[in-house]
Amino acid sequence: MRIFLSGPMGAGKSTTALRLAQALGLPALDLDAQIEVRGGATVAAIFRDRGEAAFRELEREVLGQILARSDDFVLALGGGTVVDRASRARLLEDGLVVTLHASLDALCRRVGAGAERPLLARGPDVATRLGELLHQRAAAYAECHLFWDTEQEEALLPVIVACLVSPPILVPLGERSYRVRVGAGLLASMEPPADASGVLVVSDDNVHGLWAAEVVRRLDDAGRRVVQVVLPAGEAHKTLAQVEAIWQQALDARLDRDAFVWAIGGGVVTDMAAFAASTLMRGVRVGLAPTSLLAMVDAAVGGKTGFDMRQGKNLVGTFWQPVEVVADLRTLSTLPVLERQSGLAEVVKSAWLDSEQAVVALERDADALAAGDLAALESAVRRSVALKARIVSQDEREAGSRALLNLGHTLGHGFEAAAGLGALGHGQAVALGMLAACRVERALGEGERDTEHRLAHLLQRLGLPTNWEERLDAHVLSFLDVDKKRRGGRTRFILPGSPGRARVHPIEASALAQALRTPGGA
Repeated sequence: MRIFLSGPMGAGKSTTALRLAQALGLPALDLDAQIEVRGGATVAAIFRDRGEAAFRELEREVLGQILARSDDFVLALGGGTVVDRASRARLLEDGLVVTLHASLDALCRRVGAGAERPLLARGPDVATRLGELLHQRAAAYAECHLFWDTEQEEALLPVIVACLVSPPILVPLGERSYRVRVGAGLLASMEPPADASGVLVVSDDNVHGLWAAEVVRRLDDAGRRVVQVVLPAGEAHKTLAQVEAIWQQALDARLDRDAFVWAIGGGVVTDMAAFAASTLMRGVRVGLAPTSLLAMVDAAVGGKTGFDMRQGKNLVGTFWQPVEVVADLRTLSTLPVLERQSGLAEVVKSAWLDSEQAVVALERDADALAAGDLAALESAVRRSVALKARIVSQDEREAGSRALLNLGHTLGHGFEAAAGLGALGHGQAVALGMLAACRVERALGEGERDTEHRLAHLLQRLGLPTNWEERLDAHVLSFLDVDKKRRGGRTRFILPGSPGRARVHPIEASALAQALRTPGGA
């Protein structure tokens, strides 16, 4: 339970730290005060006599000493602490980062003439310089678990406590950062942005009556302007025609660029609604409430949107990050067993990409996951989302490491498409694709038979198919020619390796087909 308060000068970090610490029974620390003790001079004097570079180096050193402590605390950071990328990453990993903010006028009133604030002396006046600093630091301040306006009347403490009980998972993308909330009952707390001129709620005819209709009623009761779109359910309807239906409803209702799209449903709904949002009036904000395990751990996080074409899955789409993702675990209670198993394939993929420890945790919880245990599912969702958030923050548009998330998908899409839409679930196809990838790896003279057996055993325990060899035919292989990951005639194929050691291997379709047909691998 470590809480780090960030934000600009005048946001009230030190005062808030004292109040929170007292309420939570924790020690309150102030980074600037600790720096002054360590440096033997005031912050202003260190800036004046040694320069900002020396101050920042001292700041990193003192912060490292504080983070090395074994206890919990509330720490008020300096206004520029989180600008350092490495420090920001450490803070986000070590505790709850809360950015305190206020309007420029309020900040100016609080700092006054700024006589003891050396960075304010570098501009023609306090307001101009403070405004410049806010602009320069906006991306760093946005990468936080909670963004709090100190001018609002609502008390901060209960919000902090709720975040500590169920910490949001941050997808850190500068000013486009967003949080993924995971827990039971979260749909009841879904709120569109206060400044949204209207809310377009998109669901399908399976999810609408179960979950979306109640959200619509609550928004209506709150006086929000709501427009509903209910799509036909199923992968067979993941088409441009359904995207057009979303556009038409929004335009017929005369929604404007300040409107907000809430997608409530599985991956088909979240993909199409987010694509529609990304293109409607050249882009409106979107929030996602995935209601399937597959959507929670994959489709709803990362910003990929799109729809299917007759040539294959998700061949037309955009990158458009949501402003929030709400994964209400209650919705998993209404999933058919096959749908839950489909999501578990992506959970296995994420664990395999992550580490040996993640795979061991999955093996430990496999029976509980197969039975639909809520606690085990929450842990699995959190691990998967955290991995994807980490990869997406490093490679948002799949220029490098994000390609690893396609483990099992190159052949999985082929298995799925060859079976016919709806005949084989996406997750079931990915399970087959991961095992086929193990065989490719061994045919190339890499990989171990024991690794393939371990993966197959885990998939079987979770109720997923492993009979990829029986399903492999020319029809499956034909879909390699329309794979989105091709570059220069070669597919960026993902070799699974051992847990945490997957890698990208460019390979031509003919060589891939030959490797798959090698009996038992090399």
